Amino acid sequence: MFHMISKEHPSEEFLNQIIDNIKKGNLKPGDSLPTERALSETLGISRPVVREVLKSLELLGIITSVHGGGNYISKNLETCLIKPLSILFEINNSSLIETQQLRAALECKAAELAAEKCTPVDAAELKLTLEKINAATTPEDREKLDHSFHMDIARVAGNRMIYNILAASSKLNETIIGQVQSYTEDNIETTNAMNAEHKTLIECIATHDKENAILTMQKHLAINDEYIDQVQREYENKH
Repeated sequence: MFHMISKEHPSEEFLNQIIDNIKKGNLKPGDSLPTERALSETLGISRPVVREVLKSLELLGIITSVHGGGNYISKNLETCLIKPLSILFEINNSSLIETQQLRAALECKAAELAAEKCTPVDAAELKLTLEKINAATTPEDREKLDHSFHMDIARVAGNRMIYNILAASSKLNETIIGQVQSYTEDNIETTNAMNAEHKTLIECIATHDKENAILTMQKHLAINDEYIDQVQREYENKH
């Protein structure tokens, strides 16, 4: 599974061997890795280098380290991108506009894919979440459930990259969703429109109507654009 590597780029080559073994299926979620000593001897590199690479893999979510129990391939490889991407978004301090543009691109594609792949069980789960949204009594509860609703659509879409990036940017997206909930709280007409769009979106996804699923998602996200434009205008008026 592992073989001797050169001394020029030991960390990079060891990392590549781990990734290659995962891609080939030699290492599966939950599998244990050889001990640091065994890896050091097999690869022909020092234990500090082995330890450094394993620590990096742990930070990336690719492996799980158990104190006194060794290192294991993560059981949740499909979501291992979430943590590093979350850090990247925070470092870049993405603006509301940038985040909304990213979200719109991903969620419209997610709606299309969800409409293509939705099963009766998926549709039932989306409807249940919508019922909870409509029954929510506080903006905070609506915010959490609204976020869950959109992540459920991304899950149904079945694209791991879309799901991971949306999950990674969730803090930024939650900020927008929360602010929009507060923005629409006193506007019954807008709230009713959003609820109707949720319902229509589920219907489009459940009936595999991809074209209208995209259009409905675009219309739904336009409310966020309206809020962001208002924030931008208020900022410009103050400055």
